[in-house]
Amino acid sequence: MKCKRIIIVIFLVLVVSAPLSALDFIVGAKAGYYGWEPFLKELQASGFSEIDVGTGVLYGPVFSVLFTPDLSLSLAALTGIQSTHWSPQYDPYDGYYLAGTYFFESRRTDVDSALSYRIMQNLKLFLGYKYQYIKSTLQYTELRTDVNKNITEGLNLFDMDATTLSHGPALGIGYSLPLGKSFFVTANLSGLYMWGYFEGKGEQYNYTAFDTWTLEPPMKVKLDTRQIGVNFEPAVGFSAGESGLIFTLGFRYQWLRTEFLEEFEPGEKVGDANDYLYGVFVSVLYAF
Repeated sequence: MKCKRIIIVIFLVLVVSAPLSALDFIVGAKAGYYGWEPFLKELQASGFSEIDVGTGVLYGPVFSVLFTPDLSLSLAALTGIQSTHWSPQYDPYDGYYLAGTYFFESRRTDVDSALSYRIMQNLKLFLGYKYQYIKSTLQYTELRTDVNKNITEGLNLFDMDATTLSHGPALGIGYSLPLGKSFFVTANLSGLYMWGYFEGKGEQYNYTAFDTWTLEPPMKVKLDTRQIGVNFEPAVGFSAGESGLIFTLGFRYQWLRTEFLEEFEPGEKVGDANDYLYGVFVSVLYAF
């Protein structure tokens, strides 16, 4: 909510302070196919290290207002589902060989805003604010075999919901170059600094020695986080003359380094972990 209020205030101040006759607008939509390697993969917990790249389509609206030829404000949102599943074959972990079926699914929502100012003909600086919310589900059925005894010790059923929320400022630079009358290339590079939290809730059933089912105490953890990272987005575009239509094809790469500001348990600090998002996208915009 804090992020949304900041964006709205900036937008209203700029709109009120600019002559309405000078405003130009761009509206449209963006969609792409993205891969995601979540930071959970680096937490060294059972099953997590085997998480494969989650893939899926992300899509959302794009809106820009041009106050002057040099000053503009833009908003873009992406949402969608990314998922993956995998089956490790007797992967050694903590004295056991593990085998099973694992399922991981996430719904992601990203909102990016940027206030841009052109400092040269093809170069601009921008100050932005990013909001990111990810709701994930991890489920697995896991068979454990003792490494030394070579006998099956038990069967685990696990179900966890995880929420990652982060938001914060971004500072970047953008470059654009026209190629003839209709084509152009652009590239934006920004640094990110965000804070938020990671929350996990789960239940686990253990079937030990194949005689009794045991429901383990519910898992519940909430840790404050801090993230730094980089977002890089090059694209090629086509402007369809006086129709106002603009088409782009681009690539996005985002890296975030997550630092956990609290201990998982007293004396047990969670190590920093990397998060990667990358993929190709297309957008269709209309300028008026």
